[in-house]
Amino acid sequence: MSDAAGTCLPTTQWYLYSEEDETLGSRYTSAIPEVGATVEDAGELGTAEIVKVTELRATCAMRRFRVDVRKSG
Repeated sequence: MSDAAGTCLPTTQWYLYSEEDETLGSRYTSAIPEVGATVEDAGELGTAEIVKVTELRATCAMRRFRVDVRKSG
């Protein structure tokens, strides 16, 4: 069995939403989203801060998250 931390493949998908519930796109990454972290290139918001994270049902070997963000600065 392989170690998930050692793979170069993305293991999570983030669905980005603004506080007004507007979709801002999605991204594949190996990181788990955390409230308070900064997201670069969050669609039309540019740089944004994560304000809420909701884990969705996983598909295959991919964990999925709804990530609500607020424009930074």
